[in-house]
Amino acid sequence: MATYKFIAKDLMSEKVVCVKPEATVHDLIKILVKNHIHGVPVVNKEGKLVGVVSKTDIVEFDKEAGKKQKTGARSSFYVDNGGNGDGKLKKVLDESVKAKDLGKTTVKDIMTARVITAQTSDTIDRLAKIMYDEKIHRVVILEKGQVAGVVSTLDVLHAVSTMGYGSSAFVTDEAIIDLRERLDEAEKSIQSLSEILSKIHGEK
Repeated sequence: MATYKFIAKDLMSEKVVCVKPEATVHDLIKILVKNHIHGVPVVNKEGKLVGVVSKTDIVEFDKEAGKKQKTGARSSFYVDNGGNGDGKLKKVLDESVKAKDLGKTTVKDIMTARVITAQTSDTIDRLAKIMYDEKIHRVVILEKGQVAGVVSTLDVLHAVSTMGYGSSAFVTDEAIIDLRERLDEAEKSIQSLSEILSKIHGEK
């Protein structure tokens, strides 16, 4: 079965909250708490994606030592699946602020400049391969150089569950629920994507 009827534009969440690199970490915290999210893309004045930042970047930031610049490493934005329920997000960030002297620290100081992206026209096969190769849980989707949405592993699995493989859907509702509970276990989820990718190519 060809899977190209699904592209990133069909799967992505379009309501993406972004932040400017000049925004203070205090402003970032307000944005995360208000929107009940754990991370956001960072865009400049022209709307170009210049990085990503997450609550983990705030929690792990050490002003005295300075944030270790891991330009080649995966940002927690891509692999951080929360770990804390939305109700605990504010508490976690508040505790972090109390324990640190953030001062005038900006998003640019703590963000990860490396961006992992896909295009709105990229197929589900391409998205799954990016997630598998990079061992990540979400990909920022671009259209004409601007942030258009975000696709997560769960979005991919939901789409695959609607595709008939034999007599039943390849991924059942029960499997999707189970995945939602296990999404914070990165390696297990990535292995699941690996199996899906193999199945997809096997059905072409």
